[in-house]
Amino acid sequence: MVKTTPWLYIFLILASLFITSAALAAEMSSKRDCAICHVMWLDDFRTDKKPLIEWQPGNVLMKDTQGVVSSEEICYSCHDGYVNDSRSIVWKYSGHKTSVKPSSRMSIPSTLPLSNKGEIYCGTCHSAHGAGAAPDDSGITSFFREKNIDSKLCAMCHANEADFKRSNSHPLQTAAFDLPDTLFKLGSKPGTNKNNVICQTCHKAHGARGNKITVVDNKNSKLCVTCHNGQKSLIATKHDLRKSFPDEKNIKQQRPVESGPCGVCHLPHNSANKRLWAKQLPPGKASRSRFCLSCHRKGKVAEKVTITGTSHPLNVNPFEKIQSLAASGKKLTLPLFNLQGAPDKNGNMTCATCHDPHGSKADSATARSATNINSDTPMSFLRKRQQDICGECHRDKNLVANSKHDMTKMAPETKNILNRTPSESGLCGSCHLVHKGQGAFLWAREIKTPDENIVQDICISCHNEKGMAGKKVIKDYSHPVNVSPFKKGMTTTLPLFDKNGKKSKKGDMTCLTCHEPHRWDPVKNIDSDHYDTEGNSQNSFLRLQASPGSKLCGNCHAEKAYIEKTDHDLRVTDSASKNIKDQTPAESGVCGVCHLVHNSENWARLWARNFGTGENLMGMMCNSCHSGKGPAKDKIPQISSHPQDKLINSADRNVPGRIDFFPMFHKSYGEPETLGTVSCPSCHDAHIWDAGVNAKGKGANIEGDATNSFLRSRSSILPCKDCHGPDGLYRYKYFHNANERKANMRKK
Repeated sequence: MVKTTPWLYIFLILASLFITSAALAAEMSSKRDCAICHVMWLDDFRTDKKPLIEWQPGNVLMKDTQGVVSSEEICYSCHDGYVNDSRSIVWKYSGHKTSVKPSSRMSIPSTLPLSNKGEIYCGTCHSAHGAGAAPDDSGITSFFREKNIDSKLCAMCHANEADFKRSNSHPLQTAAFDLPDTLFKLGSKPGTNKNNVICQTCHKAHGARGNKITVVDNKNSKLCVTCHNGQKSLIATKHDLRKSFPDEKNIKQQRPVESGPCGVCHLPHNSANKRLWAKQLPPGKASRSRFCLSCHRKGKVAEKVTITGTSHPLNVNPFEKIQSLAASGKKLTLPLFNLQGAPDKNGNMTCATCHDPHGSKADSATARSATNINSDTPMSFLRKRQQDICGECHRDKNLVANSKHDMTKMAPETKNILNRTPSESGLCGSCHLVHKGQGAFLWAREIKTPDENIVQDICISCHNEKGMAGKKVIKDYSHPVNVSPFKKGMTTTLPLFDKNGKKSKKGDMTCLTCHEPHRWDPVKNIDSDHYDTEGNSQNSFLRLQASPGSKLCGNCHAEKAYIEKTDHDLRVTDSASKNIKDQTPAESGVCGVCHLVHNSENWARLWARNFGTGENLMGMMCNSCHSGKGPAKDKIPQISSHPQDKLINSADRNVPGRIDFFPMFHKSYGEPETLGTVSCPSCHDAHIWDAGVNAKGKGANIEGDATNSFLRSRSSILPCKDCHGPDGLYRYKYFHNANERKANMRKK
């Protein structure tokens, strides 16, 4: 047995007394800590003296009583603002409402008790013993009844706002972009993901600066633009209704001074739709453009700036409507939108495609002025300059810049129907109006000479003697318009138009069939100034070149294009000859040698040369070249005409396309007829060298024979034998040379 010294006993006794004393002290300390709130837990506090806070029985034993421990006075006994720590925040600025009953729209969970009066009080959210009373990994020490991670506690009561999709409220638990550090410096609480929006991103239950317990006063939308910085350009524009329409109200009956400039159109909670819209939407198909029509329609605040007349199409996909845009393979920098109004690269065009309702750098000083509310300048809230916006979709039309159709160069003082000069209306606005245009093409100029086709009206509105293009007037005799190639059995890849200006495969030929008014040269893209360049058959806004080949004319008159590189192509046989417009074959093109599309002096066949001699009009045309001074002076026949007193009925053979086609022509007018006289084109087709071969020539002057030489068909099927019998063959073969005819007949 180990012998224990007296000193050891003494030590053990003292240690035991110390431990017991410490335990009693700890118990007493714990009771005293609890007694800060639970004032009736210690008998020492039970006196006959009246406490500052009126004692109430606890709600544990007595129904519908709150107890002094749960009263707000207990909370305020510490959180009274006299100590400059976290307790002071309760009294500063704004805080969550207490001593009020929750809205009937709210459902308060049983874990968040109300006072015995059914009102919200401090203990509704806070408890010294709640789940958030002790520190944990998230650092929460706010004595919450539930851990308020990512504003979970807020959402327990404000479930409607938390269910943002259903209640049309600001999205939560999402991160569209990085939240700015400025926001957190203002007092926002970051979520688990710093960039996720939570309730406490915008709201503070204690110490809020705004009356809606927002982290800052949002009366001037300061909170909104802290994140949505790009939208603050709206302030001081016509869309800042605090100055332009101060009495206008949103769906919550808030005036602009109450809602702030953003709240006029957007509500963070319980808005009109998922785009947080604060206005009553007009009826109609779902579209972002309906947002604009909330104000911009009759009877609404912006009715003076309504969309009237013919305007640019909306709710269409530009890639589906514009072939050149789809073919380019390029994406738009302007936004498209889906039916819900959200940005969608595959969506449709809406008002917001071209207009930024919050203002932009493209706005002019006039358009940005909130005092000039009735201004309708073309720069109002545009995302880009007008021509840049138009060129986004209509990229091939931007080539009109610096050309003769650029009115800023050609006619800077003229005005469109809205009384705007080219500098005011922009490059495109001289001729087209996005809003309030005239019919087809959204025409922006006065139509003075109504025609049977709107396309002609448009062109003639400038190309008339008193118009801007008075020097380029279409007069005298020109190619027919307002006729249908389809009805004449012709095909073309050039555009045709109906009476209203819409493209139609069975439509009529108009000026725009051959001309592209936005592009000077059909082959080259020209950026530099060319407005002072005189045109020719290779440019002049033609869709296809008319020279040196027959690409443009041949698109409709395909059978006539076989003249290229034959003996009748004067580029081959006489390149120096000129037509009546003093144009060489290279300048006029192969067709322009003999025919003028515009302003011919001759109505018959729009003849481009002087007439030769002859007994009928058609022969006189041929003899304009086949004469002593003509390009075909080496090919002058001894006899050039059939006896003119012999009328021939060719009803059976006067059918174009038949192998034995043999047309007759009026002696004086040259028009086709069934009963008439034989003329040069009865036997000859001036456009094809060999009737049996539909092909262009070889580019050389070739000596012909009785099987080619522009003859319409073989001699065996010609009607000569109808009158002349077997002798008809010889008469046909040697028609132009009487001596040869007689000599061969003698041999026979």
